[in-house]
Amino acid sequence: MQADFRDPQCARPVDFAEPDAPDQVVQNIDERGFSVVTMGESRPPGATITSLAAALRLGHPYIPALYRYAETKAYSTAFSDIRSGSKGRHPGFSTTAGQPWHVDGLLDTIGDIKTTILYCVRAAHRGGDTLLFNSPAAFAELRDKDPAASEALLSPRALNRRSTLPDVDVNATGPVFALDEKGDLITRYTDNETCTWNFSADPRGGLNRALAFLRAASEDARFRLAVRLAPGQALVFRNDRLSHGRQPYEDDPDAPRHLVRALYAAAPLGGGGNGLRG
Repeated sequence: MQADFRDPQCARPVDFAEPDAPDQVVQNIDERGFSVVTMGESRPPGATITSLAAALRLGHPYIPALYRYAETKAYSTAFSDIRSGSKGRHPGFSTTAGQPWHVDGLLDTIGDIKTTILYCVRAAHRGGDTLLFNSPAAFAELRDKDPAASEALLSPRALNRRSTLPDVDVNATGPVFALDEKGDLITRYTDNETCTWNFSADPRGGLNRALAFLRAASEDARFRLAVRLAPGQALVFRNDRLSHGRQPYEDDPDAPRHLVRALYAAAPLGGGGNGLRG
């Protein structure tokens, strides 16, 4: 929560070929919530992500609760392709539109999905940067300025998220922020078309003030960062510590933007080695 995203070193990539690369990545994530990693490999995306996940001791990919239904079986894969022009009907994966703030895991309990990896196969012709919002840092500032408003964000009835997938009518209600088993602040701050804010949960108006504060804070350069990945680079971030989004983009018809996503229930750990020496 002490990170300042105006620091030009924030998005400096870690070279995965370095023997201490996993420790560098973990240090970046501990300090800022994310790390950019240059993989420098020509292997298939799934194999590249698997090697990175193994180095960070993340275990097997996690399938979100939303994708465990018969109607959503097409999305229950370890590695999700994010690219426009595909035949998929996913409202976030198969469009060039921007994506407002969210955390991965619409139905999952806050903190269940700890890590997201986004691997870039091809960048967009224009736009398409991944946006990061240090929402816990913004919450900490709100807590100092307006304790009642910050308290409203901890209500287990504060935020309902519902599926926008065709013919899948499911939803989940929970807090916007909470403390994990270690006492650290975690988030499911989302502000998009999946959201219904329960302002009646706080008749004093605290939730309304809190939402206005977070929306303003998400435009503050201290808390907000745009990351443009180059082909062969991965963005690893704590899904329970940062909210994220995406800029709209334009594709080159002959080489459309292509990212691959994997989710994990574990947080990154160092000391795993990068698998390139041994």
